[in-house]
Amino acid sequence: MDRSKTLTWTELRVGLVMIASVGILAFTILYIGGGGGSPFSRKYRLRALMADVNGLKPGAPVRVGGVEVGNVTSVSIGGPEQKGLVEVQMRLDQRVQPQVTTESRVGLGTLGLLGEKALDIAPASRGVPLEDGSLVPSDPVDPFKGLLGDASQSTAYLRRILARMDSGEGLLGKALRDDELYNRLTDVSGRLQRLLTKMESDTSPLGRVIGDREMSDRLAATVRNMEAASARLEAGQGALGALSHDDELAKDIKALTASLSHLSTRVEKGEGTMGKLVSDEGLYVKIDQLTSRVDALVGQIEKGEGSAGRFIHDPEVYNNMAAATRELRQLVADIRADPRKYLRVKMSLF
Repeated sequence: MDRSKTLTWTELRVGLVMIASVGILAFTILYIGGGGGSPFSRKYRLRALMADVNGLKPGAPVRVGGVEVGNVTSVSIGGPEQKGLVEVQMRLDQRVQPQVTTESRVGLGTLGLLGEKALDIAPASRGVPLEDGSLVPSDPVDPFKGLLGDASQSTAYLRRILARMDSGEGLLGKALRDDELYNRLTDVSGRLQRLLTKMESDTSPLGRVIGDREMSDRLAATVRNMEAASARLEAGQGALGALSHDDELAKDIKALTASLSHLSTRVEKGEGTMGKLVSDEGLYVKIDQLTSRVDALVGQIEKGEGSAGRFIHDPEVYNNMAAATRELRQLVADIRADPRKYLRVKMSLF
């Protein structure tokens, strides 16, 4: 048997799932478009002539006794025989047909706070049920009816909001009922008031900025100087301007930083004198020993030990040195005055 023509159980399940999904989608569309009631229930159509529909649109719900049982299918201006009235066609569930009679009246209603329009049909226990395509009598036009209906809806929502506030729900309700939150808000408002008072005072810095003309002029002058300095920088004037615009100087600085980086790398590796000084432990030990010896020598001198110490601390040595120096200076002076007295040259012939 050809394998491509074999229907596997997996493919069958996929097909069944797709068929079920399409069926659910179709049912949902029928339910939404049914305008109330079962999507499979029988429908019948009614008409109404109204002087003003106040923004009624096709798709708007139709309610009988407050229960949604259909929707508006079309809204159009009537012909000449209808004297300029608006013709509204609607589709209703046939199960409510016995309640919509010749004694019923249709009028405009609203949906929610936004004021979307709907049609309300008052059910009647008397009269003859209207057949398919019949005309439903409409209420006399009241220009304030829609406004009053909207106002009543808005008032109802406002009452619910006030009831929530009164029960302590929401921020405003907590502010009204919660003493701690109220105290916090009062404290914050008091601090803000004190802050504003300080800001308005001439003793505070911000108050002086606001009220002192001289300080404001200084701030303005400072801002102008900063603008002038930035303009000079952008024009390449001055050292910073030259630094920001001179490519050669930037290259030199880049080369210098590269050299410094190379030097620091050599020092870290222990190359050169400075590198050995930083990294060579033996050199560090030798320098430490040298400094220790110098420190010991200075200590001996301070104690008066040795020739240098005696020279610094022993007055007799100092006096002898001073006397010898004076005698040497006197000898040099005498030699300069009479050199023959000290230098005798004897010549003899062999």
